[in-house]
Amino acid sequence: MRIILVIYSLLFICITDCMSQKKPLDMEAYKLWRRVEGQRMSEDGKWVTYRFVYIDQEGHDKDVPVTYLRNMESGKVYEFPNVREMSFFNQGKGVRYLVHPSPLDTLKQAKDSLFLLSLRDMKKTYWDKPYGFRESSRSPLISYSYPLGKEGGRRLVVWNFEKGDSVRIDSVENYFSVDDYKSIVYIRRHDGYKSLCMGPVQGKQRVIYDNRKAPVVNFSLNTGGEEGVFSVASDSSYLNDPDLLYTFSLKDGNYRLVMDTKEINVSEEYKVRGGIYSVFNSGKYIFVDVGLKQPEERKPKVEPDKSFELELWKWDDEVSQSRQRYESRSKRRKMPKYVYHVDTKKCVLIAPPEMDQMYTPRCDVYSHVIIGDETPYRGLTDWRDGVTADLYLVSLETGERKLLFKDFDQRPVWSPNGKYAMLYHAGQKTWFKLEVATGELTDVSTPIGYAMYDEEYDKPKPAGSYGIAGWLEGGDQVVLYDKYDMWVVDLSGKQQTYSLTGGWGRKNDISLRLLKADYETRWINPKQNIVLHALNREALNQGVYVLTPARKVKKLMEGAYDLYFNQLSDGGKYCLFTRQSYSDFRDLWWSKCDFARPVRVTDANPQRENYLWGSVKLVEWTNFEGKRNRGLLYLPDNYDSTKRYPVIVNFYETHTGELHSYPIPSLSSAMINTVTYVSNGYVVFMPDVHFTIGAPGESCYNAVVSGTQMLIDRGIADKDRIGIQGHSWSGYQVAYLVTRTNMFKCASPGAAVSSMVSAYTGIREGSGMPRMFMYEETQSRMGKTLWDDPEMYIKNSPIFYADKIQTPLLIFHCDKDEAVPYSEGLNLFLAMRRLQKPAWLLNYKGEGHFLYNKAAQVDWTIRLQQFFDHYLKDASLPRWMKEGINIDERGVDQKYDFK
Repeated sequence: MRIILVIYSLLFICITDCMSQKKPLDMEAYKLWRRVEGQRMSEDGKWVTYRFVYIDQEGHDKDVPVTYLRNMESGKVYEFPNVREMSFFNQGKGVRYLVHPSPLDTLKQAKDSLFLLSLRDMKKTYWDKPYGFRESSRSPLISYSYPLGKEGGRRLVVWNFEKGDSVRIDSVENYFSVDDYKSIVYIRRHDGYKSLCMGPVQGKQRVIYDNRKAPVVNFSLNTGGEEGVFSVASDSSYLNDPDLLYTFSLKDGNYRLVMDTKEINVSEEYKVRGGIYSVFNSGKYIFVDVGLKQPEERKPKVEPDKSFELELWKWDDEVSQSRQRYESRSKRRKMPKYVYHVDTKKCVLIAPPEMDQMYTPRCDVYSHVIIGDETPYRGLTDWRDGVTADLYLVSLETGERKLLFKDFDQRPVWSPNGKYAMLYHAGQKTWFKLEVATGELTDVSTPIGYAMYDEEYDKPKPAGSYGIAGWLEGGDQVVLYDKYDMWVVDLSGKQQTYSLTGGWGRKNDISLRLLKADYETRWINPKQNIVLHALNREALNQGVYVLTPARKVKKLMEGAYDLYFNQLSDGGKYCLFTRQSYSDFRDLWWSKCDFARPVRVTDANPQRENYLWGSVKLVEWTNFEGKRNRGLLYLPDNYDSTKRYPVIVNFYETHTGELHSYPIPSLSSAMINTVTYVSNGYVVFMPDVHFTIGAPGESCYNAVVSGTQMLIDRGIADKDRIGIQGHSWSGYQVAYLVTRTNMFKCASPGAAVSSMVSAYTGIREGSGMPRMFMYEETQSRMGKTLWDDPEMYIKNSPIFYADKIQTPLLIFHCDKDEAVPYSEGLNLFLAMRRLQKPAWLLNYKGEGHFLYNKAAQVDWTIRLQQFFDHYLKDASLPRWMKEGINIDERGVDQKYDFK
């Protein structure tokens, strides 16, 4: 027994000694942290590139940048000094990289050097030619061209990087490869004019089009590379605006004329512009650009009278004065949209000039488009979050328009086959199917029986949807998300709607989402394994699951971390992703897609082990509304449950989703750096706030004060040493809270609205937007105009209750704040001054909503911590708090000391 006690004693001494050797975070430590950049996986998934960059560049300007190339099969890592750009080609068998001059080359005599690297034998080739090249992602062929001098034109060289042989083609002006350089299509310049040619790279090419009197001007290949179009000038007067458009086939080289702009009569006002256009619907239609037949006369430039400047605001202007300088829309003339019918040689008007939104299917064959008319709503954006539109379904055959929805604020989503469109109506919280053939709209989400919209959304503007996962083969079946699961809706009506995941997510309180690194991924094959990204809603852990063809959901990987998926290899066999937790940096990981043995690729910040870091846990309590409330509680490394701690309450809206987020030690640009305060002995509390429309201040009180009281009741917080800090929206909440409670020893509201009455009609200088939309529709959550309920605005405005504030305030607000008017922070300070209550206002002149000047960040970081240390740790009062800094002392005596 005595031996066991001795062992425990030694172990305790060891642990204590290790703990004591760790240092608290400070500004010098900030310079050590790095992030990972340049992460890329080869197409075959066997190689990964990455590099490290110091987040705080100070002192690292002479560091030699290094890009790393890792073989994921052998684990061997190759270093490439002074390389910042590296890309794979030839199905991951080759690498292109650029070597920059070293930062140690102070004379700057060196130049960039381009290299090609074979990953089969690590043979390096220096690109010594004074011109660039194009590499193929799927073959070893590389193409480049150079001028032929007096002969005119350029010589095209297609070089086999692996074999070393090459093919030369002379007088090439423009070219496209087909099937990774097996064939080539190009314009050949000869005898003073151009021809269009095609053929195998290693073989004889043939001329597709050759006419000296009507030369080819340009060409393009359609998606898939089997067909293309080229433009022709019927005579020299059309060289800059080619009037003839032809299609051609790469299979047989045949071509046909599809459009002659001289034959098209659009209207008395407009004419069709020449050039390259895509031909679709099996060659039936072409969307064309139009311009004015008679160019608008240029108004003579008039020098403005600068003896004075008048800004005239007119009540019914479409765009208010403050926004006009940001609105390019008002400076360009809008043009109508036409579709040209190849068979009848007529143009059909699809959208008049004012309807300048057009949504088209992504397939080749379709008969309708959707257009949006914002005109009725553009003048409402001073108090609305974005511009809505009236949506119309338009026939490409006749131009007939059918109204779908008025005042619609979402983008339609076309099915891959162009037969249907999905439209989410936020006001009705409903997904509608548009059947193009009939023009009918059908509610397809209500029959599912579960909400398909964000159920936790708490702003006045209607909630958005959970989204579309993708489409089943053919495009007739769409896969929708609810909060937990995926649902297959057959838009043709042939099959019943069913849960692709069998309701497994809802049963297990886990949200399942399609794992995809490419956001363009559309197709879902239920006959194959489907890899899913999973979020455990209760524990907030993340993982990877697989949905089998038998519709069984199986776990592959899960843990107390956050996952972000960067890239999937060709064929989906390998995956590159980042993984992070509170204690583990968001490093790069690689895995086969069974996720049985994931490999950590980088260790960007091993120095974290040298610092006191703390821990985070999820806490829960019942708030003053009798509802379940959650938040994050950050505890110091040496936390002792028998002691009470100084606490800083720091929050914005909801934070529990950040449970597994890694905090970067850094200077403060507005909010406290959480991990620094935890490292220095504070407990930091981040409660979730869920808002009731019309009562944002009281919603905050119910959540934050109840949560803080929970910390006192559980013996965590010293009730006499609790501070609170917030910025912007949470700055407002802090300002409100100190009018309602005296539980906080000190408070720091940053960029805070002190009066919703005045801020309602304030201007966001960064965009010119009046702030009314924030109150009526978004973050400020009032849901009404000022005149609908003035008492509500007054009740939620701290300035009207400043006489109740008993808490010392450190107010942060800068005079060039582009989001919240500086007068809001100044007014709060002046109210405190008039009431003779302790308050300090820090205005970093010329800075905006956040601090970007590093020297200002350093100063703010120092003063903010000194403020909290004084009130919550009994530290001495720094001279700037005691004496202030008068105008003559600015920049001369910062008064950080305690004399």
